Amino acid sequence: MRFVAQPLFFACVIGFFRARTRLWAVAGLWTGLLLTGFNVYAAAVTYVPQFRVRNDFRLIYGAALTAWRQGYNHLYDLDAQKRAVEELGAGTYWSPFLNPPPLAWLATPFIALPFEAAIFVWTLLVVGAALFAWWVVAPGGRLARLSHLALFLGLFPTAFGLMVGQPVALVAAAVAGSWWLAERNKPVLAGLVMSLTAIKPQVALLIPICLLVSGHRWMFAAWLAATAFMVAVALVLLGGDGLQRYRDVLALASQWEPTRRYAISGPLGLGPQVYVVETLVVAVALVAAWRQRGEGVARPIATGVVASLLFTPYVGFQDFALLVVAGWLVVRSGATVAQTALLVVGYALLELALVVLAIPILVAEAALLVSLAWPAAQAPGDLRRVRGVMRGHVADDPGDRDLADRAQRA
Repeated sequence: MRFVAQPLFFACVIGFFRARTRLWAVAGLWTGLLLTGFNVYAAAVTYVPQFRVRNDFRLIYGAALTAWRQGYNHLYDLDAQKRAVEELGAGTYWSPFLNPPPLAWLATPFIALPFEAAIFVWTLLVVGAALFAWWVVAPGGRLARLSHLALFLGLFPTAFGLMVGQPVALVAAAVAGSWWLAERNKPVLAGLVMSLTAIKPQVALLIPICLLVSGHRWMFAAWLAATAFMVAVALVLLGGDGLQRYRDVLALASQWEPTRRYAISGPLGLGPQVYVVETLVVAVALVAAWRQRGEGVARPIATGVVASLLFTPYVGFQDFALLVVAGWLVVRSGATVAQTALLVVGYALLELALVVLAIPILVAEAALLVSLAWPAAQAPGDLRRVRGVMRGHVADDPGDRDLADRAQRA
């Protein structure tokens, strides 16, 4: 009897907490508003007074200026980049532009504006992209969606990325838009939109292969065609010298501690051990994608995001904002109890990213990736198959069946 009662007890507990969705939404909303208020205060006292010199758009704008004035073969000429950025005004300091050419292409129209106006328009663009990602993907009713918005904007990696004009919000919008189109049976358009992640490809690198393995061939083919076209154009514009400069810049950046701090090479160091872990990440992602055949695109995309952030050697903590979009997709596809717990714990770790640093976050990411590869589990709140959990022990017991039904309705 104890064997039967224990699973039923846990079923009741799960049902009780899952049924209190409004309570959780209100708690999430207040938490998100408090965190957002803190972020607004931090921005007001730290970033707004130095907005034009601390915003990373200065590097994108400077790179676009360099390419426009001297040709795209000089896009990764570090001396030319430095001159262009320092010309933007007193106190403007330079760091190398590391992103692929598509981000410079996107920024090229902005150089028609004075830098002060361009940075304002760019900020509107990245904030609008973040709001678009939330609007399209966030699950639940009105109150739950408002809670998700407050928590999304309250998360410090998200807020920091918006404060400094990081393009990760644009990647989030591309991922969200691609999912939305795929859900409406427009796989070719979805694949084309997914190709826009080329502006910062390392944070979405494994999404396409997860889509292919999970059976979304048209979406993958459209992404591949658009990406191949962009690569061809970039190679022509860069030329041999420009391509070699880009290789040199990436090789230099791979040695920098700030670019590796939240990547697996941060705690593991550089060496063959990193390649072993990266291989394991790809293998688990492929297993997950294979198991997700016929389940829609939400889980393969979420798997690709999580795996990409584990795999890439270049991660800034602002890039973790993309994990929120992945979390929404997991919830939409039916998160298990374990996955729900991982998402909550992961959110707390990301909020404290500057304190806990890389290892706990990497462990949580790895656990979420493994959970996505695990054999399909019963989603929380779906207790109708509770007798399967009991291994048949309640099949002929009306009292136990009634208890399970009441747990489901609680």
